[in-house]
Amino acid sequence: MSSDEQRTGRCMCGAVAYRAKVSGRFAACYCKMCQRWSAGTFMGVHTTEFEITQGEDALTVFDSSSWASRAFCSVCGSNIYYFAEKFGGKSVALGSFDDTTGLAVSVQYFIDGKPEGFSLAESTKTVTTAEIEAMLS
Repeated sequence: MSSDEQRTGRCMCGAVAYRAKVSGRFAACYCKMCQRWSAGTFMGVHTTEFEITQGEDALTVFDSSSWASRAFCSVCGSNIYYFAEKFGGKSVALGSFDDTTGLAVSVQYFIDGKPEGFSLAESTKTVTTAEIEAMLS
C-alpha cells in the first residue's frame, strides 16, 4: 500500500461517513478508557487527513481526558475516531473503514494494561503506561 492512501468509511447505520488519508498502519490500545469505549482493544488507523463527508450533525465528540477526545455516531453508537493533538492526526476505528486491505498493526499502547489471555500474533513495538505519561508531560 502506498503512503497516504485515501480510504472511506462509515458508522454501522450509515448516518456518519468520512474519507481519510491513511499511513497504512494501525495501533492497538489497551488503556482502560479504550477498553471501556470499545468493549476490548481499540484498534485505530493513523490518518494524515480526515474529513466527515456525511452526517456531521450525527457525530458526537466527547472529551475523554484532558488531552484527548473521542467521536462516535449518536444514532448507532459506532466509534469513529480518537484524537490527541499531541500525537498528530486522528486515529480512526479500524472496523469503520470500508476496506482494510493492506493495513498492518505497528504498535501496541498501554501494553501493561492488556487483558490477560489476549495477544496479537504480530510482533510490534510496545509502549507502557509510564512511557505514555512521560510523552504527555
